[in-house]
Amino acid sequence: MKRLTILIAVFALAVSAAKAETPFTIPEGFPRLILDKEDISIMKRNALSGEEPFAGAWEALQERLAVCFEKDWAPAVYAGNDSHAFYQSCIRSGDYARDLAIAYHISGDRKYARKAVEIMDIWTSHTPLPGACFDPEIRYPNTGMEVARSMFPFLYAYDLLRADDLVPQASIENFENWLKVLLPHIKEGARRWEANDYFGKQYYQNHIAADAMGLMSWGIILGDEDLVNYALDSEENPRDVKDVIEGLILMEGQKPYINEPVIVRTEDGEIMDRYRHFSLGGHYKDYKTKPNRGLQYCGLSSTLLVACAEMGRMIGVDLYGWAAETGECVKLPLLYYSDFYILKDTVIKNGFYAGEDSWINSNDTTNYSLWEIAHCRYPDEQKFEDVLEANDRGSMALHLFGPVTLTHGR
Repeated sequence: MKRLTILIAVFALAVSAAKAETPFTIPEGFPRLILDKEDISIMKRNALSGEEPFAGAWEALQERLAVCFEKDWAPAVYAGNDSHAFYQSCIRSGDYARDLAIAYHISGDRKYARKAVEIMDIWTSHTPLPGACFDPEIRYPNTGMEVARSMFPFLYAYDLLRADDLVPQASIENFENWLKVLLPHIKEGARRWEANDYFGKQYYQNHIAADAMGLMSWGIILGDEDLVNYALDSEENPRDVKDVIEGLILMEGQKPYINEPVIVRTEDGEIMDRYRHFSLGGHYKDYKTKPNRGLQYCGLSSTLLVACAEMGRMIGVDLYGWAAETGECVKLPLLYYSDFYILKDTVIKNGFYAGEDSWINSNDTTNYSLWEIAHCRYPDEQKFEDVLEANDRGSMALHLFGPVTLTHGR
């Protein structure tokens, strides 16, 4: 009996070792989501330097935010049961709150911080509470992704405002309570995809990445170590961030999405979402994807992976440098897709994306400004600088991140 007890203990230790988790530390204070104090200092110095493209980007940001101070302006709050309508309304308000918080840190003018807090308070004090209840029949496969993405700018704003202790205690409690109300939607969204065989065997794509990104961001802001661990690297989570990096990024010769109607060999760094080049059905009810959007959705998924890597920096996890055993890493899609934005040609490489020219530099989910972040975090990679030199810097609208020329421009 004693020997059996010892064997069980040894087995338990072996299992524990096999499930070793990535160590991380959530900072006690703020900021702790995207920008650290050094980033904020560089941002302020660049914006006020008078040098381009930073001076122009700062001027454009002030012009964009001027509407928030007009007498009759107010954020449009949606509190109904359609998560897509929530997404559209919430991300607009969150974008303003994030950009106001950025403007505060550049200028030191508290009017920007006060307006950002006011926008958050309008949402969190609304009755009924926005996002408290969504009808699953309306957006059954989409709600988790829509909540995760639409709320990210609000989390970003909250983090920057907490950095200078500019959020009143009542507002802190209301905002974090709102996050706790919304969190189950992301968890349920991930569960729905797993329970439905990923809706047509879409085992890795932007919805999966958005859910992982959302769980990680919620955990960091709420200081929930269990949630961060589950989101980042957990045997209990079939789609944690590291799983998503490995599964979403393709390597040469790996099998793409099984329902792609043509056979085109994959190349290192492509994103599984490339199948959005085609109009495909069979995922959920009568839904069909719109064609010629491979670059758009590969750009979206790349942005979501970068968001996870940005958060990783803040908790001591180097996702920018991490690679799966088979070689997948965050840098690869940034390298692969950079050529499209340098050459502005969709027929290059394996020719898979031919005809998608309208998505180059025209949509915020695939915008070249993603390479502002890439250049910031991989400063020695010449190709990332080449993207910026081939385009007009000063973007205000990178999805989730906003004015990255200011926040990440170097």
